[in-house]
Amino acid sequence: MRRMITGAAALALTASLATTPVMAQDDMMADLTDEQQQCLADLSIFHVPKFTGFIFFELAREGVNQAASEIGAAEPVYIGPDKADVQQQVNVIQNILPQQPDVIVIASLDVNALSPSLKEARDNGAVVVTYDADVTPDARDLFTNMMTFPQQARAMLDSALVNDPEGGKAIWLAPHPTTGNFISQKAAIDELIAAEPEMYGKIEFIDTLFMEDDPELSKRVATDAMAAHPDLKYFITGSGMANPAVNQAIIDTGNKGGVFSTGFALPSTMLTYLEDGTNAQYALWNPVDFGYLATMAGAQKACGIIEGAEGE
Repeated sequence: MRRMITGAAALALTASLATTPVMAQDDMMADLTDEQQQCLADLSIFHVPKFTGFIFFELAREGVNQAASEIGAAEPVYIGPDKADVQQQVNVIQNILPQQPDVIVIASLDVNALSPSLKEARDNGAVVVTYDADVTPDARDLFTNMMTFPQQARAMLDSALVNDPEGGKAIWLAPHPTTGNFISQKAAIDELIAAEPEMYGKIEFIDTLFMEDDPELSKRVATDAMAAHPDLKYFITGSGMANPAVNQAIIDTGNKGGVFSTGFALPSTMLTYLEDGTNAQYALWNPVDFGYLATMAGAQKACGIIEGAEGE
């Protein structure tokens, strides 16, 4: 039986981390009034990924749909751009508005660009829940995360040092300058290096490069960076799209064993690189639980079961 969680979704590393479940779903439904149960069943839920076709968001979709099924709601509408295009995602939100959604579960491509449309949705009565990447706080009701950004930073830096404990020069890879979770991840990384220099000070970031969550662009960016910086040691990124592509670029340029790409990724895309020794460790998470958490929290908020306060 899946359990309801209202903190951070589970993250699995070489050692497993998880949040403490606070209420079993069956117990939650039993404790609700008839009015609250009917409210949940009547919800119109829309799920907007950063873009469709990527396994991370397809798995998150499973969690979103499972949460909706458990509360008796109709299957959520899954709609998003077909590539990492901010304007397309804005257009998706604008097209949703006339359909009067009750809950919008969204992974945002840009911290600012979607905010006006999402504010309009909230003004019209929708509950907006962001996951994976946030918008401005006034444009959503809840932000759900797989773990805190300091925890994410430690997982990524630890993974880098497992790949090569000596440290060295590193490049941070992000989709765009304004992608919310990457901004927060990098800030947390910088803070952790400053706070624990004896552990992490051996990793020196020399640049941030942008790859638009595109595998082919990620390969080109990484290839050019390795040519420009022969002494580069690490690529570090929270992108599950970039990491496998950059590991392939490392192989293609003959840098296996000398340069490492790590951070966050999905097992299905990284197994080859683990097995052939290109990569020794990266961090991973369960997107199904991520989508489930965001949807269940949004549904409870919409029906007055929770207020949405941090830590509730």
